[in-house]
Amino acid sequence: MKHKVYAQLYSLLRTNQKDLIPALKTMSEIGYDGVELMGTYTAGMSIEEYRQLLSDLHLDPISSHGLLGEDDYDKAREIGVRYTDIRPEIDEYTRDGVLRAAEKLNQEGELRAKHGLKAVVHNHSIEFRWVLGEENQNRVYDLLIANTDPTYVNYEFDVGWGAFSGVNCVDYVRQYPGRFKMLHVKEATRVARSNDELEHFPKEVLALGNPVKPEHPQAGQTGFERGFSFFSAEQARLLYNARTWNGKLGEGIIDWQELIQACEDQGAVAYVAEREYYGYEGGQDSAAVCAKDDYEYLRSVLAKTE
Repeated sequence: MKHKVYAQLYSLLRTNQKDLIPALKTMSEIGYDGVELMGTYTAGMSIEEYRQLLSDLHLDPISSHGLLGEDDYDKAREIGVRYTDIRPEIDEYTRDGVLRAAEKLNQEGELRAKHGLKAVVHNHSIEFRWVLGEENQNRVYDLLIANTDPTYVNYEFDVGWGAFSGVNCVDYVRQYPGRFKMLHVKEATRVARSNDELEHFPKEVLALGNPVKPEHPQAGQTGFERGFSFFSAEQARLLYNARTWNGKLGEGIIDWQELIQACEDQGAVAYVAEREYYGYEGGQDSAAVCAKDDYEYLRSVLAKTE
């Protein structure tokens, strides 16, 4: 099979790493070729045992989100990870502020390269704001791409967040050939109605308090609320319902056939399915159903490019 279809484990785990092994088995049973991990948690197994489990399940651990430092980089590489996410730290949305963030990405990407990993910038919606003073000319994302060194920094384009932000994802892929090594496959059913909707943590959520690590003492214990353990149960409900724009693949505003073809033309190496919301099938219990739906749809689209 030419194409590789991966799953971001966040869709099933959220922050509940204790569900790692069942989640891996579910993704294997569905047919995914591999997974994007959340950190280097091994559920108590040695790295060798963990690698063997992934091999037995026929899952390639192509990438990991949330690596925390050089020890983590080395451990991830031993597990078999080749790519890791990297996030821009933007202190202000001026040109100078974005350029500082880009330089930091270059430094972080070079550090990861020394540990055998390739850095890919993972976006949400905030990166598609206009640069202050350059409205309708340059978005933050454009400046980041233009000012990061492709030797050390490339991109994992979350097209769900991109489309929700109102940009044409196909145009981005074609405008910057070779920069998008990975694609986060996520449907958007509409464009954000206001700038407030583009905030990753809605104002109504933060009005009830900031996230509490490692776990909020009043966090929900069941259903979708388990996925937001840094927030109270009420915050988790609000946060989850703010993601209703993420619908079923093929039933939104993204032209998947055109987008996948553009990615193929510029050399994408992996398509990673991820979910923010799966309530259209009935809530938390349907996370695996959604993962199966997304896998089958993505596989059908990819088949048309072969």
